[in-house]
Amino acid sequence: MDEVDKTGNEASQLTAITTRTTDKHGHEMLINTTSGYEQKVFSSKTDWRTRAISSTHLHLRTAQIFVTNDDVEEEAFTYVMPKNLLKKFITISDLRTQIAGFLYGYSPSQNHEVKEIRCIIMPPQQGSNIISYLPTSPIDHKNNPFLQDMEPLGWIHTQPHEMPGLEPQDVVETSRHISENSDWVQDRAILITAAFTPGSCSLTSYRLNSKGIDWGKSNKDNLGRGPQKDFGPQLYDKVQMLLSDRFHGFFMVPDNGSWNMNFMGPKWSDKMQYGIKLGNPLPFYHEVHRPTHFLKFADMDQEEDELEEIDLENFLE
Repeated sequence: MDEVDKTGNEASQLTAITTRTTDKHGHEMLINTTSGYEQKVFSSKTDWRTRAISSTHLHLRTAQIFVTNDDVEEEAFTYVMPKNLLKKFITISDLRTQIAGFLYGYSPSQNHEVKEIRCIIMPPQQGSNIISYLPTSPIDHKNNPFLQDMEPLGWIHTQPHEMPGLEPQDVVETSRHISENSDWVQDRAILITAAFTPGSCSLTSYRLNSKGIDWGKSNKDNLGRGPQKDFGPQLYDKVQMLLSDRFHGFFMVPDNGSWNMNFMGPKWSDKMQYGIKLGNPLPFYHEVHRPTHFLKFADMDQEEDELEEIDLENFLE
């Protein structure tokens, strides 16, 4: 009770603050305020510092991975995902912002009804909590020594929450890539959603049918405008996916090493050209993805002591 009363007494004691400012005519003004207006620092709920700390615990979710294989289409291909690819993909992601990658693989000679996912390409991308945008510029995989024997098998992205089915924006994005990339085959291109559930991760694989592709083409400009007309489970089918540790996959990243452009938004475009190289993708909040943050840190240090020489490591070389 004493602490509550003490808090109320402190709140009742207002402190007058005098501020000297200038109006648009150049006249000097003195303003006295007794409220807390413009005296508190704004703190966003989506502060990237808090989310960066939370992302360091993502590796714990890789110990509990669940694959949804209910009501799958038996006539479709069966997709096999190596565990090392999936664990790395989850570890480098963010809990709120979706990340995505392109899937590449092939069918083993013993069974042509199975597709083994051997590679995930992390293209330059932007994302939010509901969608991840990938460039539609084609990847010359036939002339790449690491991909020349493979075919595109769709794409994968993370989700902050588990959904009962595909979202409208996922249908639109999948149909857009199938329409603009001639190498994508309708009955082979799938979408894998990796949803973050409490203490674990849940995987579900989908494949669009002809109705879903047509719906995505005709509704690409109508998203976010209330309920989606004619949208439902009839536009896609669930396909079977298995996790395996019998073989390993590999990643490919852009030439500059930075795949996350959420902190460098103006540099990303839908038709941007980029090269790829063999390499492990860096975490979502790595220094290479956000050089502007570190430039601000350097400016803050210089303002505090302009005479002190600052030796910073250049991660962009």
